[in-house]
Amino acid sequence: MDKSRKKILLVANTSWFLYNFRFGVIRHFQAQDVETVAVAPSDAYAQRLRNHGCRTIDVFLQPRGINPLNDVRYFWHLYKIYADEHPSLIIHYTIKPNIYGSLAAMLLGLPSVAVVSGAGHAFAHKGWLNSIAKLLLRKALRYSREVWFVNPEDRALFVSEKLVSSEKAYLFPGEGIDTRHFCPMTASTHTSSKKIVFLLSARLLRKKGIELYARAAKQLKTKYPHAEFRLLGFLSAKDPAFVSRDEIERWKDYISYLGETQEVLPYVQAADCVVLPSLYREGTPRTLLEAASLEKPVIATDSVGCRQIVEDGVTGFLVQPNSVSDLVEKLERIITMPEAARLEMGKRARLKMIKEFDESLVLRCYDDMLRRLKLL
Repeated sequence: MDKSRKKILLVANTSWFLYNFRFGVIRHFQAQDVETVAVAPSDAYAQRLRNHGCRTIDVFLQPRGINPLNDVRYFWHLYKIYADEHPSLIIHYTIKPNIYGSLAAMLLGLPSVAVVSGAGHAFAHKGWLNSIAKLLLRKALRYSREVWFVNPEDRALFVSEKLVSSEKAYLFPGEGIDTRHFCPMTASTHTSSKKIVFLLSARLLRKKGIELYARAAKQLKTKYPHAEFRLLGFLSAKDPAFVSRDEIERWKDYISYLGETQEVLPYVQAADCVVLPSLYREGTPRTLLEAASLEKPVIATDSVGCRQIVEDGVTGFLVQPNSVSDLVEKLERIITMPEAARLEMGKRARLKMIKEFDESLVLRCYDDMLRRLKLL
């Protein structure tokens, strides 16, 4: 083993997260001859990471669980992994790795960076979970060399709550988007100028506004029978946080469920507009980045994480949180908009992605961080 070779651990709540949102970072590190190791619960995407030369380490974690014994187990598992691996740097993503991983790294004297990719449901409501999350984050982030935020509002929240000092709170454009891959050069599979296709692409969690989208579609379908409302994404039969298959079946007269896919690009290409009426604080939703990069206007909630991606009335429309009437109004504006105006809105959306969210900008942030930590 080459002991002089740098090693970086990327730690997240799922292998799915690392493959879908940080694969570009992994490839970038590998291109610089950095041994890159993914530490996350094993799932179908762990093998994909290994297929691309990224070593994976399975770890026990219940991402949304609140059992303290399970969290203690997770902490000690990370501690043992870090002690065995002794990496040059550890980068933590999502709330539990940020908390327990940062504390484990501190105890071992290992440098770590925390990436806050959205404040999440723990900050959505006041209560004991909110208080405990803040207490743990305040303790853990004290020992991170840097703390990164994907939107300015989350950074402002953490600084104002004294969870992190402003000096080490950095802002970067999320996971970014590979605008070369998500490029409108390939002709859209949607060829009918009479049909207007909307797409909501996400894990079918209730907090993504799935039910809101269905209610709006039901109202509009009668008035505009040429409008089609599509739904794409993973559906869990066991988790009550997801909409149920029975609900989707009840929506079949006005919602077309496309199932789940490993390649969203053709589905976004086939749409005229992408919708995300999320009900909680997002980070930088990838579904919006992909759509805008493909020159699709987007409709999203006027809330944290979404409003930085959508320039209201210019690249798409923002809707009031949890408002069916406002969502109906914005969907109707897309339906009645002249095709040339809709296409121009999409072109402006892509230009915004290239200027502010291109993956190359994100990778530059990682290189700058490695230089600050004297690892590059």
